[in-house]
Amino acid sequence: MVGLRPAPTEQIGGAPFTQASAQSIATRVLAAADLAFAAPDGRNDDRGEVLSGPALRLAQVSNRFTTREASLTPRTAPQVLAISTGRAWPRRILATTVVDDIQSLHVLIADSPTAPYKLWVSAPMLPGASIPALPPVSDGISTITTDAGLVASPARVLTAYCRLLDVPRTLKRSSYVTDDDAYAVALLRASAAQKKALGSLGTFTRTHRVVPDESVAFQLADGSALAFGQFTRTDQLAPTSKAKRLDLPADLAKLAGRKTVTDRLRLRWLMTTIMVIPADQPARVVGVGEQLRGISAK
Repeated sequence: MVGLRPAPTEQIGGAPFTQASAQSIATRVLAAADLAFAAPDGRNDDRGEVLSGPALRLAQVSNRFTTREASLTPRTAPQVLAISTGRAWPRRILATTVVDDIQSLHVLIADSPTAPYKLWVSAPMLPGASIPALPPVSDGISTITTDAGLVASPARVLTAYCRLLDVPRTLKRSSYVTDDDAYAVALLRASAAQKKALGSLGTFTRTHRVVPDESVAFQLADGSALAFGQFTRTDQLAPTSKAKRLDLPADLAKLAGRKTVTDRLRLRWLMTTIMVIPADQPARVVGVGEQLRGISAK
């Protein structure tokens, strides 16, 4: 093998490759991911070639619950925020893009030297939310596998967050996470409004479950962590004996295939979250994506 200049070598310390290389990878993977999300239901098997983890689970939601055209909305060129440090595998790239003034964060993962990078998770930031400073891209960023140095592990933080959002509440307050972010405030208000609207004519419950083993966290410059996770949400409405039936709004009736329910209406959602977890104070949620993935009525 003959070359005109020394062959590029992998860096031992810091990020294993340059920001320009990561930028090229992110651009290619996110473009392929957009096409995968926009593909018809029959192409589910192909999506696994460019998506994994929470992103693949989202892409497998039936087309009738999504607006696939939104996946092809032009986005800004991805900006690489961080590259996982060291020479070990898997390796991760943290990137951000903007679509229609909504900023999203993305995590790309390659599991081995022979495996391609895939989009592992993608979620929008909440309005006005921000994250603490990241280390310089060339320094690389460490991933966190334990709760050492944090108020709690990502899984424990997300579980507490879910309990705070349950209806009825299964946790009144938590020392692990706050519920004053824009998403939680809006959801709790909507829950209260729904219960008030039903009154004695119906019951309303909302339950959340963390998707196990689907989280990743990056160590930020101030010692806190930027964590990603996924959970499910189930909303259920049921008429009481005073009402005997509930009439559904037109949009729900179309999805459910019926205009009224006499037993119950159940909506199933898939939620993707971005959390900042400090060392000595409650974590906060800075990004949430929600996707309806199922509905049943009888």
